[in-house]
Amino acid sequence: MSVIKAAAEIAVKFGAELTVGHVLLHGEPPSAFRRMTEVEHIVREPSAQKPDMKNVTGGMVALMSNAENKRISQDVMDALAGRITNHAVEIAKKIGVEKVSSQIEAGDTANQILKIAEKVDADMIVIGTRGFGPIKALLMGSTSQKITQLARCACLTIK
Repeated sequence: MSVIKAAAEIAVKFGAELTVGHVLLHGEPPSAFRRMTEVEHIVREPSAQKPDMKNVTGGMVALMSNAENKRISQDVMDALAGRITNHAVEIAKKIGVEKVSSQIEAGDTANQILKIAEKVDADMIVIGTRGFGPIKALLMGSTSQKITQLARCACLTIK
């Protein structure tokens, strides 16, 4: 069972509000994500004509290109987050949740989920596991484990 389906079914059973939280990925989006957003016309490349760069030093051109790439990468991540949360909200509504909203944050995943839960005064956090494996979880720490330990409300972890 997916996390959103489990959370929606609980919300319906208890007549509760549901907030779908999503935390943006850090760094450069995978190339497949970037390509998908271009194909789907989710993120638009700048349409303005590029300025004449003949008299601009190489370092400045590199800085300008880097800034534009970061802006496009952020647009890609924002667009994907919007798609993910909108899809989750649609699923929850189809299951019968009457009041569902979404919040998108950036930063450390566990900390941001905890902040969203506090902001909406959540009674429960329903979270999934990604199954990174024992070595990576040991080195990085498990997001679901951190949330479960630090949350001020009940937590349900869906495997």
